Amino acid sequence: MTVEQNIALVKSFYQYIEDNDYEAAAALCHDDFVFYSQVDTPLDLQGFLAQEKGNMDGYPGFTFRIHEAFSHDDKVACYMIFEGVHTAPMHDLASTNKPVRFSLMMLMTIKDGKIVEKRAHFDHADINRQLQG
Repeated sequence: MTVEQNIALVKSFYQYIEDNDYEAAAALCHDDFVFYSQVDTPLDLQGFLAQEKGNMDGYPGFTFRIHEAFSHDDKVACYMIFEGVHTAPMHDLASTNKPVRFSLMMLMTIKDGKIVEKRAHFDHADINRQLQG
């Protein structure tokens, strides 16, 4: 795939997440997919989808937009901004009705035309401050 095709694949993946279409997002992932929310905490595709859905369910109507995307060889890096209001329970956290806005950096690896690895970097403490503040 070209770098442009890799970026288009990643953009489609995140559009499906924003649309709560986890089945379509999963279809863009390789059978060997691994997600790292931190350096040493890998999840398989089903673990990633459960975590992602659990997070996003707390913010009905959220946006998760790519503001910049860069690709080189089989890698796509994205700068993203998440925005939503915490109006529904999320994991063990009751609704706070507070707005949340934070940035993320994602690094995706493409193999055989699908996403095989996803690494996320964001500030958990920033999110917690917004939910508590």
